[in-house]
Amino acid sequence: MTAYARRARSDHGGPPAIGPLAIRRTAGTRLVLRLLGWWELAQQRRRLLAMDDHMLKDIGLTRADAWQEGTRPFWDSRDIGWTRWR
Repeated sequence: MTAYARRARSDHGGPPAIGPLAIRRTAGTRLVLRLLGWWELAQQRRRLLAMDDHMLKDIGLTRADAWQEGTRPFWDSRDIGWTRWR
């Protein structure tokens, strides 16, 4: 390990913050990520409504459960964790 790498690790307590993980989240970035999350959620709900009764039974849902979840608006994501998009 070079002297610079040792110094960078010791100054910050770990590897230097370089690369994609060090990107700042601007308001525009957060908006784009939220829109992508909403788009994905809408896609999932459409796929849920397209499932037949046998597929729903495999995942433990009834047609009524699928209808209730699938007809919710895309922005209604109170039960969804957005850790993937943060």
